Amino acid sequence: MDGLLLVDKPAGWTSHDAVAYIRKTLWIKRVGHTGTLDPDATGLILVLIGKATRLARYFDWDKKGYSAVMELGYETDTEDASGQITMECPLPELEQGQVEEVFRRFTGEIEQVPPMYSAIKVGGERLYKKARAGEDVERAPRKVFIEELRLTEIDGPLVSFETVCSKGTYIRTLCRNLGKALGSCAHMKSLRRTKVGDYLVQDSLGLSGKPSKEEIAEHIIPMRDMLQWVASAVVAGAAASGIMNGISPAAEDIITMPEGIGPCRPVRLLDESGNLLAVGESSEGTEEGVAPVKLKVVFN
Repeated sequence: MDGLLLVDKPAGWTSHDAVAYIRKTLWIKRVGHTGTLDPDATGLILVLIGKATRLARYFDWDKKGYSAVMELGYETDTEDASGQITMECPLPELEQGQVEEVFRRFTGEIEQVPPMYSAIKVGGERLYKKARAGEDVERAPRKVFIEELRLTEIDGPLVSFETVCSKGTYIRTLCRNLGKALGSCAHMKSLRRTKVGDYLVQDSLGLSGKPSKEEIAEHIIPMRDMLQWVASAVVAGAAASGIMNGISPAAEDIITMPEGIGPCRPVRLLDESGNLLAVGESSEGTEEGVAPVKLKVVFN
């Protein structure tokens, strides 16, 4: 049961609800996720199970994909459809070329002011708590990167698009700013996360049907198949037990070593059958003034 589960979170579920359901169904305490989705949003979350929770640091992806719909005509205090209307605006006559030109202006590195209804801390307190108390505090803009912003449909006041962006990007805020650039105002009507790093929502397990323990188990990606983007080193069988107890392998224990890897880089330590023993970190030695790459164990 140790491994990665790709989950398609339904609307109305929090990310914590998804983790709690998997924990209860599998009867496993150690279950966690690597990136929160708002309750109204749907789509992909990565859930780590059992020993795989120790690998969370390696799933801090900087690239995520979304499919979203923004509605022109009014803004809300939360910047999405769940909030209270704070502003109404006239609806412009939208043409595809006009919208695509605005989208191009928002592609690349841009700045966003985080919304008040967010989990960012200011003065030691979450912004959403201040917002619920009626406060509106100054927020410094943050730089984010929009790799792709593609128009998919215009249907009256509804504008659908797909985007690939850096972590920390608020699609709600993107919708609000796009609305202003289009000569109106807007909020995010719906959001679906379609991609996290190299993982796609179409490969995930939906939770709306409340899958059984057996169904969940069938979809768990075992630890040996995780972190495929991380370089791997194969170690001799005699060193396996020591590595699993946190002992770094000696040079003679390493059968194959990735080429051209620099210091302080993650390396998967595999036994001769390809099973994941631990994740190590490359480090430079100092013997005879040379700097051979050694491995130290950082996870087992």
